[in-house]
Amino acid sequence: MSNNGEVIIHAVGDVGPRRIEYGDPPESLFVNVVDKLGKADIVLCQLERNFSTKGGLQYRAHPGWYARVHPDNVKSLLYAGFHLVTNASNHCFDYGPESLLESIEVLHANGIEVIGVGKNLEEARRPAIIERKGTRVAFLDYNSVLPDEYEARDEKAGCAPIKVSTYFEAQEYQAGTPPRVITIPREEDVVAMEGDIRQAKATADVVVVSMHWGIHHIPGMLADYQFTVGHRAIDAGADLILGTHAHLIKGIEIYKGKAIFFSLGNFAEETPHHLSPPPGAFHSSTSPKYGYGKHLPGVRDNAQGDRRYSMMVRCVIKNKAIQWLSFFPVWINQNAEPRFLSPDEPGFQQVVDYMAKWCGELGTELKVSGDEVIVWPQ
Repeated sequence: MSNNGEVIIHAVGDVGPRRIEYGDPPESLFVNVVDKLGKADIVLCQLERNFSTKGGLQYRAHPGWYARVHPDNVKSLLYAGFHLVTNASNHCFDYGPESLLESIEVLHANGIEVIGVGKNLEEARRPAIIERKGTRVAFLDYNSVLPDEYEARDEKAGCAPIKVSTYFEAQEYQAGTPPRVITIPREEDVVAMEGDIRQAKATADVVVVSMHWGIHHIPGMLADYQFTVGHRAIDAGADLILGTHAHLIKGIEIYKGKAIFFSLGNFAEETPHHLSPPPGAFHSSTSPKYGYGKHLPGVRDNAQGDRRYSMMVRCVIKNKAIQWLSFFPVWINQNAEPRFLSPDEPGFQQVVDYMAKWCGELGTELKVSGDEVIVWPQ
């Protein structure tokens, strides 16, 4: 933590603890990162699970049978020092409203703020405003990866939605050639987001927006709606956008001096594909087009290759504005446990080179300084 008036935010991607189910100490998930992770005034992650014993697996979520875990798994987050979780996702409603609402209660009972979900739409769109050293930071969270009925409504629990429509357009006259994929966000949802941001900006110094969006498992690929939504969020007053869902780290765009991290990747995502699902649930399988398919025995996250790359974003706020953005390269082992990489390890440069490729396509240069990779100012 900073003692000179700076407010530091540490942000990481998808977290899905299930240590209790494995019979391991909850603390073991973050034991390799807790010291550096906790050296911030505000620490946040994307929570991909419900801490609950209630509810029932929804028919549309059968491949996500692992999305509900015992409430005691919240101890993993407590040990890591998370102050806030973003929770809007394609898994938040896998076990229905009872599970989601119990999970929110568990988080609140343990002093952890949760955004992006709620008992109704108003609550799901409500920001968390955290004050540190006289600086107020507002956090908002939205989801564009929406199975049917996952969105909150006026009298229904769920997540804050930004729905997206997909269209296909022929690119040339030859039959059978790949079409251009066009994605257009629902205007009323984007307008609602813009209103939320403006309202939050009126009461806070800095606004951070989390987006569960994009295309998972395909390296570097971005959907065009992500630029539309990201740019409009910044135009409305957002100071930083943090993307989740893709299970890969992806490029960073600097738009009007504000950063869009399109995907923070996994951070500690225990996804037990090596285990048999409960009766009535489908076993999750992934098409070879996503670059993997075989679930390795005993491997808790099934991460292979670039799915083991991760990061922790460091945001420094001073004089009530963002002054510095960087990230620390991270490696994830087969037990889904993250570890910070040091510059003398080959993995460090692998992560840097990987990010530099995708950032370069977006016109963003990266600069290494010790164990930190500077994103902005450039």
